[in-house]
This record gives sequence, structure tokens and C-alpha cells, in this order.
Amino acid sequence: MTVLGMISGLFSMTTVYLMVAVVVIFFIYDYWTHTYFKRLGIPGPPPKPIFGNALDFKRPMYDLLDEYANKYGPVVGIYMMRRPLLLIRDLDMLRDIMVKDYHKFYNKFRVPISSGNLDNALFLLRDAQWKRVRDIVTPTFTGKKMKMMSGILNEGADTMVEKLLQSCKEDGNIDSLELFGSFVMDSVASCGFGLKINSQKDKDHLFIKNGKRLFDFMFDSTLFMAVSFMPCLSPVFKFFNFSLFPKDVIQFFTDVTEKAVALRESHPSKQRVDFLQLLIDAKNGKSKMASENDKDDIHNKYFEDTGAEENISTKTQKYMTREELLAQGMIFLAGGYETTASLLTFASYLLASNPDCQDKLIAEIDDIAPKRDDVGYTTISKMPYLDQVVCEVLRIYPPGPLTDRECGETCTYKGYKIEKGTQILIPTYTIQHDPTYWPDPLKFDPERFTKANREGRNPFTWLPFGAGPRICIGMRFALMEAKMALVRSLQVVRFEISPLTKIPPDVGNTSLLSKKSSYTLKVVQRH
Repeated sequence: MTVLGMISGLFSMTTVYLMVAVVVIFFIYDYWTHTYFKRLGIPGPPPKPIFGNALDFKRPMYDLLDEYANKYGPVVGIYMMRRPLLLIRDLDMLRDIMVKDYHKFYNKFRVPISSGNLDNALFLLRDAQWKRVRDIVTPTFTGKKMKMMSGILNEGADTMVEKLLQSCKEDGNIDSLELFGSFVMDSVASCGFGLKINSQKDKDHLFIKNGKRLFDFMFDSTLFMAVSFMPCLSPVFKFFNFSLFPKDVIQFFTDVTEKAVALRESHPSKQRVDFLQLLIDAKNGKSKMASENDKDDIHNKYFEDTGAEENISTKTQKYMTREELLAQGMIFLAGGYETTASLLTFASYLLASNPDCQDKLIAEIDDIAPKRDDVGYTTISKMPYLDQVVCEVLRIYPPGPLTDRECGETCTYKGYKIEKGTQILIPTYTIQHDPTYWPDPLKFDPERFTKANREGRNPFTWLPFGAGPRICIGMRFALMEAKMALVRSLQVVRFEISPLTKIPPDVGNTSLLSKKSSYTLKVVQRH
């Protein structure tokens, strides 16, 4: 054997040993990472090497989280690749995390990939920037502002009613998602941007097409889920210059918002009461913070019941950058569409499936708001059964299967140690279908939300909008919009099950509303 051959052999063996050592070290590290919760005494599904529990998420998320929580208990440790996630449904712990100690958990998941202007959207913001922007945006949703915008919503419902009556003259079948989705799109465009797009008649409008693309991408995107749960992949996305949202859609809404802002700033007479105008005032330093006297007006009763206390500054004015303004405008569209379209679609289905409940709601409408001009923010606030129906729909079909938080300070609750940086998953769907709190949870029963029943139940059993300071601030607008649409619809028609109705309705993977499905119902004219 030559010297060169010996060296070559030694080099080859060294390479093999080195590769083996690297593989062994990697799997030791992988094992150590995937035993993190075991060392903390937290149960959970067995993780697979490298992937953890990520492969399980091919299933619908609401179904998977429901299985985890029911199988492993109130606190469950799971892994997305090597990222540990803590699934918590213990109500006392949730009260501490979302309200009592919210200052330790006020951030949501970090999404480590650029989204253009949407990086400044409220739901993606963190720390001081989130607090500042939230304080500015919150006054948009006071009762006074809702009253002013209710007239715009009532006007937008006229076309929806026309379509319902036209359907009655034909075969009576409607696609409830298409019908209510168009109404919501018109309402959000008008109340948010001051635009009249008439999506209920012009389905090819660019605003509609781009709005639906933004909405579909946000709630069905594999990329969105990947970067939310597996930030380790972010360098790959950044290398290939991926955007979290379609760049052309972001540019479209950036241009729309820019033009609307420029028009109002150059023509003060064009100002109106809507979301965009408040944001413009905030950007220019004209927006006043909510005062202590407005606190009850801003916070929904479910938020107040949690006992949350939030310091909203009244001493200084806050400012919003142009980029932040544009981002809030876009997210008002996407978030507003998802929540209300889902609520109305499932509400119409559940009322059609439960005619006795529909009869009771119609009786309340006929008594309090029998005519078009009777419908408004003040009127619907006087309709308790309507509120019960909407709350029960949101319990059975929450807009999303979960909400999340990030631990900002190591703490211990009920013997469970939660370290700084731990990601918290709160399984909304699972909690709202837990038979411990909701007997016969799949049954549609608005009586669960009578005043007496609410007072006797832990408020953290109903979390469709979250809770505490990080609650969805557009909740009041979404509820008003949905209630007005239901009242205007049931003034003229009844919902019935059609031979074409899918029972139960299809649901999506990351959102209970499936954008790929048809939600067919029959409508029958009442008068």
C-alpha cells in the first residue's frame, strides 16, 4: 500500500467517523429538545424525531387540538419541529395568562417573515408599538361610533334583502356564504374605507377579488401556518424572498388606502365617520384617547366580566405612522370579513335547522324592529334573544379554533413552570365544546346565554374573540354587523333546510369556515 493510499484511507475513515459523530450529536440534541416537557412533568403526544408533532397538523386543527386536550389533560406539551408549544385549557390558568398577569403574556406569536405594510398590522405588533397602536385604534369601536356607522350598515343591507326576495321568486336556494360574504365585503369597504363597491351585484370588482385573496391566504395558507409555528424555516423563506401575503394584493390595498387618505387630506369636506377617518386623525395627532368615562362603552361585557383592567392613557396624544395606518386599514378588511361572514353563514344554517329558535327570534324582531328603519345599534342592543342566538352560534362555530400568547417572563401556575419565550396555545373550540361547561355541546341552545345562565358560568368558557387587553377590538363592530344582517333578513324571509344543504356543513382546516364549500339553504318569503 502506498503512502498516498494510506492517507486516503485514513481520510475516508476520519470523514466517516466525523459524519457519524455529527449524526449522533444531532439526534442527542433532537432527543434533548423533544424531552423538554417531559423534564417539566408536562404530558403530551409522543414527538417524532426531527418533526416533533408537526405531521399531526395535516388534520383539521380544531379536531387535533380537541383530541390532544381531551387525551392529555388541561396542560399539554406539543412540538412543531423542535419548537415547544404549550396547549392550555385550564380556566384559572387562562384567566391569569389573559387578564390578571397579561403584562407577562401580551405578545402573540412572532411571525418571522416580512409581510410588507402588514408587518404593522395590530395583530402582528408587539410590546410598546402594539400598546400605542391599540390605544389609537380602540376609540373607533365605541358605542357612539357604532351608532354612527349603523346607518351605513343598514343601507348596505338593502341590496342583501333584494337578493333574498329575488331568490324567493325563483327556486328559493341561496349560497349563504356568498350572500352574506358579499354583504360583509360591502359593509367593510364602506365603514372602513368609505367606498361603495356593491359586491352583491358586481362580483368582478378588483376590491372584491383582492379582498377575497387576502382573506383566503390569511386563514387557509400553509405558509402562514408554517411560519407561525415553525420560525426555524424563516431563513428559507427570506432567502427566496417570500412574502407572508401575496405582494400584488398588498400593493393593491396600499394604493387604495393611499388614494383615500390623500383625497381626505386634500379635501376636508370629504371626511366621514368611519375607520379610515379615525386613523387619519390619529396619524395627524388629532385622535383623543379613550377616557375613563368611555371605558364601559369600549369594552364588551364579556371582556368586563373577566375583571381585566387596562390603563388607557388620557394624558398625551398618540401618533400613528403612515405605514401603521395603511396596515390597520387592510387588516380591518381581512379580519372583518372572516369573523362576520362565518358567523352569518353558520347562524342561518343553525336557525334553519332549529325552526323553534327561529320562530322565537322572528317574534322578537316583529315586536321590537319590524321595519327597515327600526334597525340600528340602539335597537339591536334591546334584543336579548338575538344576542343569545349570536353567542350560541359563536360557541359552536368560533371564527378560529384557537388563540395564542407568548410568555414574556418565567412564571409558575398550579405547579406548571412556563419559561420565558414559551408559546401558548388556547384551544377556543375545545373549551367551547367541553361537556363539563356545556352539556350536550353540539346542540344549538340559545338559552345557554340567558342572563341567569351567563352569571352562573365562568366567562373563560366562551372565548370566540379572546379575552383581556389582547381581545379582538373589532368585536363590537362584527357583532353589530351580524345582528343587523340577521334582523334585516328575518324581517322578510325564513331560512329552511334545502335538499341541497350539506348536513353538517363543511369546515376548513385552519378556520371552521371552508371557503371551498357551498353553504346552500332555502329562503321562504314571510309576507
